[in-house]
Amino acid sequence: YYKHLDAIKLERAAHLSGRAQNIFIGDENGNNGNLDNAMVKFERVLDDYPNTPGAVQSLVYLISDAVSNNDLNRVNELLVENDGTIEDPVVLGSIYKLRGDIAHADGDHSSALKYYKKAESLMVGNAIQTKYQLDIASVLLAQNNYDNALKTLEEIIDNDDAGFNEKNRAEELLAYTKHKMGI
Repeated sequence: YYKHLDAIKLERAAHLSGRAQNIFIGDENGNNGNLDNAMVKFERVLDDYPNTPGAVQSLVYLISDAVSNNDLNRVNELLVENDGTIEDPVVLGSIYKLRGDIAHADGDHSSALKYYKKAESLMVGNAIQTKYQLDIASVLLAQNNYDNALKTLEEIIDNDDAGFNEKNRAEELLAYTKHKMGI
């Protein structure tokens, strides 16, 4: 009976979230959707069906909307309200990165570093890990922690799996770091 109720809950959340997504995107004729109506539906899924894949999908759309409107207060509110409800490591890593970005923008480098390290730890062995390591190095540089920044950047450059763009960025930051260290 409980499994059946859980299955119904998951199905309803997915259905409502899917409808909201369709409204958000618009129809096949290129008509733009009613964004306000979609946002209300996403909010409803988040409130009525927490801890479901539909709620995670809704959260992603709501955060995306807040970011595109440059509403960092709303982004932070959504992140705090839904802290601990996401289990998908890629989505959770992105949420930690976003929280780190907000903290970094606010000048709270220790919190930014904490969030970037959490994001990075979720992506060990994944190509995304390098991007989070670059964020970590940027915060270390903002803190004038050149020794640890140097180690992080050298690790990126020595990583054979790191992408070309990430290695280039790491080399730029490494040159800056060495300049600051007088090397």
